[in-house]
Amino acid sequence: MGLGEDRSGRAAPAAAAGLVQRLRQHSGSGGGNGGKIFKPPPSPPAATASASDDGDSSAEASRSSIDCLLSEPGSFAYRLQENDSASSLGSLADTVAQFVVPERVKEKIPHLATGAMFWACTMVLWYQLMGLFILPFFCYFVLLVNPAFNPRSKGGAHGAQVGIVVMIYAFLMSVLLVYPTYFLFFANRWVRGAFLGYITWYTFIDRKAPESGVRFLPWTRRLPFWNTLADYFPVRLHKACELDPAGNYLFGYHPHGIIGVGAFISFATNATGFEQAFPGLDLRLLTLSINFAFPFTREVLMALGINSVTKKSVVRNLTRAPGASVAIVVGGAAEALDARPGWAVLTLARRKGFVKLALKTGASLVPVFAFGENDIFDQVDNPDGGQLRKFQLWMKQLIGVTPPAFYGRSLSGGLFRRMFRSNAGVMPKRESIEVVVGHPIPCPLTAEPTQAQIDEYHLIYITALKELYELHRRLFHKLRREGSHDDLVRRTAQMRSMQFQ
Repeated sequence: MGLGEDRSGRAAPAAAAGLVQRLRQHSGSGGGNGGKIFKPPPSPPAATASASDDGDSSAEASRSSIDCLLSEPGSFAYRLQENDSASSLGSLADTVAQFVVPERVKEKIPHLATGAMFWACTMVLWYQLMGLFILPFFCYFVLLVNPAFNPRSKGGAHGAQVGIVVMIYAFLMSVLLVYPTYFLFFANRWVRGAFLGYITWYTFIDRKAPESGVRFLPWTRRLPFWNTLADYFPVRLHKACELDPAGNYLFGYHPHGIIGVGAFISFATNATGFEQAFPGLDLRLLTLSINFAFPFTREVLMALGINSVTKKSVVRNLTRAPGASVAIVVGGAAEALDARPGWAVLTLARRKGFVKLALKTGASLVPVFAFGENDIFDQVDNPDGGQLRKFQLWMKQLIGVTPPAFYGRSLSGGLFRRMFRSNAGVMPKRESIEVVVGHPIPCPLTAEPTQAQIDEYHLIYITALKELYELHRRLFHKLRREGSHDDLVRRTAQMRSMQFQ
């Protein structure tokens, strides 16, 4: 369903346009408010050159470029395509979001030694469960992750990035399969008793911790390997304006994608420079409560400042202190079913709970769109009404999680590509993810918001998100992006207009 239309395709009431116009007039008087007011960016000026100009104006504009830092890791540059006639793009330099240059923390020996010790212990647990059968996989694992520990290895930066992704997959498998199985069935009785005591403690005593913003360790967001992970795609952050550190903000992230990679890297680590972009904000990324049911993982998530996405959690985290903010992937698991390269189908038209919570806490809504989030994985076709879609929706109702049937790429020189002669695999594609943070929309503190108020600010939010998307998709899908491995011609052809459902 398109913006400004109801589900039958009719135009929305004219009052909606009036609401947005009043907000724009209000924003015009905001002045230097530290970015508290949503102010849609101006449209590019229309061409005024006459025929006698012989195209000088358009030629000059088409030759212009918007260049930023280019040579260092994590840098970014905009380059006009030589054959692109979009001469008006040069005029967007003052209106598009600004690229955030992240701080880079170098890997040090203690970091590498701690990582190597952790994986050595984890492999021992794998061996206890699977015996000698695990040795070939262990050798292949060491071969893949070696560049992440050895800067002088043949794989270089690319090999280190692949190694980090492989380790994340291995960690998730260990958390789900190895750690619980070992401590329940293979450990001695004292260790087993301690493990059962830990599960009992967080199930009955500590169950509210993921809603309270506690046990956050800021240094975990600055670990060097997050930078390496961000460079794999790469993931980059852009901001439309400054945010007042005394305010409270609810960041709405779109789209969900398959696993929300851009949201995690941008809001749960400092790899893209969130701390430098918005100093003073104490942000919590919110995720499904089921993620805190797994032992040890819940501690890692809370250390990174990730909390559960319940109503109590949103309210507590937005009212903890000035600057306390949350980031929510609004579309959730349902939106993951529509995550395909080039698509921008958002589960948003009827999702208004986050708007109600923003009104109840007086927090400003901040739209965020991640260009490329849907491009890192492909998905098996699952049309509405099909058997696969029905099964996925049934699983969502049963456990709250939707299992998308997705696939990515295999390693170019990897074992599985050689064995099965297929480019498909579990590794995410190296497509850049450009996370664009828009202008904040202030919401008045309202103890009991009416449905009319919720609808009003929901429409304002969708309008702001739509304008953010339309402005920046011209930039990110018609300009060359240095440092990425994208096929921009293909991506431009695939990019579709935003839809809401």
